[in-house]
Amino acid sequence: MNPEVLICSGLYDFSTDLVCVELEKMGVSYVRLNREHFQDYGITLDPVTPRIPLQMEGTDYDIGSRLISVWFRQPVFLRNTPANPLSPSQQLERSQWSAFLRALSVFDQVAWMNFPARTYLAESKPYQLYIASKCGFNVPETYISNDSSEIHRRFPDVAAIKSLDTVLIKENEDSLFAYTNINDTSTLSKETTRHAPLTAQELLSNKRDLRITVIGDSIYAVRILKDGKGIDGDWRLFGGQGLEYESINLSENLRRMCHELANHLGISFAAIDMAETQDHTYFIEVNPTGEWGWLDGASRPISKEIASWLAEPT
Repeated sequence: MNPEVLICSGLYDFSTDLVCVELEKMGVSYVRLNREHFQDYGITLDPVTPRIPLQMEGTDYDIGSRLISVWFRQPVFLRNTPANPLSPSQQLERSQWSAFLRALSVFDQVAWMNFPARTYLAESKPYQLYIASKCGFNVPETYISNDSSEIHRRFPDVAAIKSLDTVLIKENEDSLFAYTNINDTSTLSKETTRHAPLTAQELLSNKRDLRITVIGDSIYAVRILKDGKGIDGDWRLFGGQGLEYESINLSENLRRMCHELANHLGISFAAIDMAETQDHTYFIEVNPTGEWGWLDGASRPISKEIASWLAEPT
């Protein structure tokens, strides 16, 4: 089999499942590589041709000559810190398969959603804010620091405190994720901040959160509410319970800026978080491999849109 689409994902990625169903409906040939099963594949990369002969589940694939696009559903760095120390062989597997995924960049003559080098840069939250500001977005006052006194000087009362990068930490059987917290900055101390930089951001009060999904030339936007109202703090803390996703039409200016942001970052897919206040609409962050399965449906056919883009990239 000589597939038209290569998908790099994970076994339990529901969003990938949705797109695979759409590709099958369209009759588009694809192969999906799940990071949990790499050791079960017989996979060889010829970096010069480039070409990948692959043996998977009793089927032979020849990835290369008919390849149209790659869907890279991977962060560039594996952030899920293991709960227990890895053995030397596990460390080797983890580092080398991660390098192998990045090596797929040799397929630079096909369309990517999104190219690893572009994903790497787009994952940097300070860089996102810099580019968003250049594109015309309102950006909350933001500082990255490990100096509690400097944070308190710039935000004398309260601030939204975030991790600088996505945090996924394992402790025994628990998975720990760092959400945005609203802090009285006077409670921050040298002991709590000096060991690692954090992001301190202007607190947006009485806000309403927006999620904008950009796929090529298309945009799907929702307002996230609870009981018909905006949510103070991080809406992800609710785990989707009781939340409402109201489809909205963005202004032409916001649509232009969203497309311009994706173009500047060099990505064809972007999950953009924004927040509305009484005075402005603010850019918060963009995720180049963000989730969207919970938004997919008849009124927002995101899976179909992604499948169509992979089959005929714009």
